Amino acid sequence: FAAGVGGFAAGVTDFSAGVAGFATGAAGLAAGVTDFSAGVTDFAAGVAGFAAGAADFSAGVAGFAAGVADFSAGVTDFAAGVTDFAAGVGGFAAGVTDFSAGVVGFAAGAAGFAAGVTDFSAGVTFCNRSGRFSSRRILLQE
Repeated sequence: FAAGVGGFAAGVTDFSAGVAGFATGAAGLAAGVTDFSAGVTDFAAGVAGFAAGAADFSAGVAGFAAGVADFSAGVTDFAAGVTDFAAGVGGFAAGVTDFSAGVVGFAAGAAGFAAGVTDFSAGVTFCNRSGRFSSRRILLQE
């Protein structure tokens, strides 16, 4: 009987320890649920952050594509400017050639004018010698 009472007392002790262990386990489970809930919240925030990052990345890719298009347009404009500059240089060279021809023509005209003045002076001298411009002859003809 004494052994049964001792066994019963030991069983009560074990039961009390089991109840305490159960209470500790229940507290641990509650803490685990809280941690799990916080993890779910963090995971949701991480998904939202990833979505925002993906949107930013997409916007960055679009901006990069727009920048490439602008650069390409700038290269095209630069090439057109180089062509226009080359045409301007050609036009300037043609203008210099025309100006040079004009200078040569002006020099030839000046030489012709000088020759004409010389011929006119010679004609006046010839007429004066032959008496064609003498005042007496003009009066007689009137």
